[in-house]
Amino acid sequence: MPATRAKSAHLGALTITILTALAAIGPLATDMYIPAFPQVAADLTARAAHVQLTLTAFFAGAAAGQVVAGPLSDRLGRRVPLISGTLLCLVGSIGCALAPSIGWLLVCRVLQGMGGGFGMVLSRAILIDLARGPELFRSMNLLQGMVGIAPIIAPLIGGVILIVGSWREVFIVIATATALSLIALVLRIPESLPRQDRQPGGFRTFARNVARLLRRPAFTSYLLVNAFSAFALMAYVSASSFVVQNLLGFSSTVYSISFAVNATGMMLASFTSARLTQTRSPRSLMRWAIPVVIAAGALLLVGVLLLGTPAWVVFPAFFLTVVPQGFIFGNGAAMASREATDIAGTGSALIGLGFACAASLAAPVVGLAGEGSALPAAIGIFVGGIISLILFVIAGRFERASA
Repeated sequence: MPATRAKSAHLGALTITILTALAAIGPLATDMYIPAFPQVAADLTARAAHVQLTLTAFFAGAAAGQVVAGPLSDRLGRRVPLISGTLLCLVGSIGCALAPSIGWLLVCRVLQGMGGGFGMVLSRAILIDLARGPELFRSMNLLQGMVGIAPIIAPLIGGVILIVGSWREVFIVIATATALSLIALVLRIPESLPRQDRQPGGFRTFARNVARLLRRPAFTSYLLVNAFSAFALMAYVSASSFVVQNLLGFSSTVYSISFAVNATGMMLASFTSARLTQTRSPRSLMRWAIPVVIAAGALLLVGVLLLGTPAWVVFPAFFLTVVPQGFIFGNGAAMASREATDIAGTGSALIGLGFACAASLAAPVVGLAGEGSALPAAIGIFVGGIISLILFVIAGRFERASA
């Protein structure tokens, strides 16, 4: 398809749906099979530690894919790298489903992660190429909302699949979704970066572009707003199961229901934010959403330190941690992307890397105190929210200074 640089006042629902699906495949593939870890270990005669390494393998692949995809697309265009990355994710997913050993599974998880990283970065870059003004914020809210919620709901989806199948069927479902997204991409998504707007050069050009972006304080500030909000969210994700089931004594069913309610709330918040950005500024939505996360962390701290971690504090605090993220992630990404329209691929890669690095740090940090307390999660949520708010204020000052 011919390239087009004309920015649309309104992107079609089908275009946004396809790009969202391509961006969400990676996050869905991250942990959809976690409920099947015992099955994987038994089937492949592997140690639990080796099965857990398949998560690390995916994260390593996704990080590499994001680093490569962004600058590569700035040089070659979006369409060919995105098709190649999605095809790589499909091959990796099929390989995971057929894996005869844990070593094979590890290799295929790296390939799957690399392909998923391409989808996460380049879907966002295409939105930046095609959309402008309120439409960029609307479409970015929809895309980032689904990307943010995907790793949260993925284990729930995996659990449902395991009712009727094995861990291999989980990867077959991922492969099927990837194949459908690839077909839709080939048929419906055009090249969005014309030749005259591409960036020549190799690694030195990439390093120079990264340095250019990081010297733009508004871009860096909004990137970090999203990163520390992701840290707060993953502090909840990594600790909530132990808190609800081990500390409070609720069943796995109750935990799954509460998890689903929170995830649904975040998804609805993303859709609401997408609609509201047509008439309101994204900063006005983030201005109240970030303090709500801080309040949730403070509430949980009070509950843990003074009240003995009661359920009537824990469940509302977790809900108020998750739902506001629907107003933060999409708007934060769009505000950062607005500062990187000249090298959107590299900008998208940095946004994704910042999010992924902060999210991956949350679990080990929260886990330092073991499984017997909700205090690490409360501190993680509160501190992540506070740092996000400070960076949000800094971003606003830089924007006013450059206006």
